[in-house]
Amino acid sequence: MLNVGLVGCGRVSDFHMNAYRNIPEVKVVAVSDINIDRAKVFAQKHGIKGVYGDPLKLFELKDLNFVDICTPISTHAKLVCEAAKSGNNIFLEKPMARSSKECDQMIKEISKNRVKLCICHNQLFLPTVLQAKEIIDSSNFHLAYLKVSVRESAELIGAPSWIMTPEQGGALWETGAHAAYLQLHFLKSIEKVWAIGEKIKHSVPDHFIIMLTSSNKTIGTIEISWLAKKEEELFEFIDSTGRKIEIQNYNFLLQHSERPEKNLLEGFYRDQKQIIKKWMKFFVANIRNRKLINYLPQYILLTKFIESIKNDITPPVTPEEGRKTVRLLEYIEESLNKNEPIKVCNDI
Repeated sequence: MLNVGLVGCGRVSDFHMNAYRNIPEVKVVAVSDINIDRAKVFAQKHGIKGVYGDPLKLFELKDLNFVDICTPISTHAKLVCEAAKSGNNIFLEKPMARSSKECDQMIKEISKNRVKLCICHNQLFLPTVLQAKEIIDSSNFHLAYLKVSVRESAELIGAPSWIMTPEQGGALWETGAHAAYLQLHFLKSIEKVWAIGEKIKHSVPDHFIIMLTSSNKTIGTIEISWLAKKEEELFEFIDSTGRKIEIQNYNFLLQHSERPEKNLLEGFYRDQKQIIKKWMKFFVANIRNRKLINYLPQYILLTKFIESIKNDITPPVTPEEGRKTVRLLEYIEESLNKNEPIKVCNDI
């Protein structure tokens, strides 16, 4: 049995607990939150015995296999460094930190203490994204354009108001982090970033569009709006011949071409069942089930992270990958602030 300590008992923590509930070899033995009453309610809800108001006391617990940090971005660097000093492996919510400088501090500390750090880039492990990656990597689908479009709001996703502040980075760092690591996963050698946005309802941009250009002329675009009344997400991949793959609201993948394959959608769902069977034999829910989609990628990612701990191998999402995402977000933020294109150095 692997023992886990969870820090932060907010909205995201429930997604992680849903994943842990379906991993028989894992037990969350303690939780911590600066709001001790919230920690007690969370612990009671999930049947967890250990409750702490101070995360440092949780880090000192014996026999922890790793800690899971689900706190605001601004706290990540300090908590990861303290957890590493205590000898704990770490699973960390995205984005890795609020700056690349903080990422460097974290990487130095985990290297010094020889512990593992895995960043929760969970959308990389959506079955639809895994399938798109397989198609692009193993066929003659030469990616020319990737669009990530997200429409949501704090009210729709249940996010607290403090997210839309300069300290936490607002929609760019909360939602844009997913879009950034997805672009880095599919695009190679990004050379230029150009972003424009508006502050309509908040003190930080809540509607913006980003264009990324790479050395091989592949284009990436990101459109994010936190003004929506309905939650929508679209990933669109287009190759050099005009063929298109679409992922809509996580759970559809369609391929369009001049001569579309017969029953392609049916074939896709057959592939998804194979992916789910590989990772989640105990699941009987349909892939279209929204609740399942919400924690399925966390389950796959956590399972891989656990394997990396047991076999002493590289985590599925490394801190170096986490830093690249943070660096790209910094370039985007700079472009938004200056309202001009920014040339990217060789650090992502």
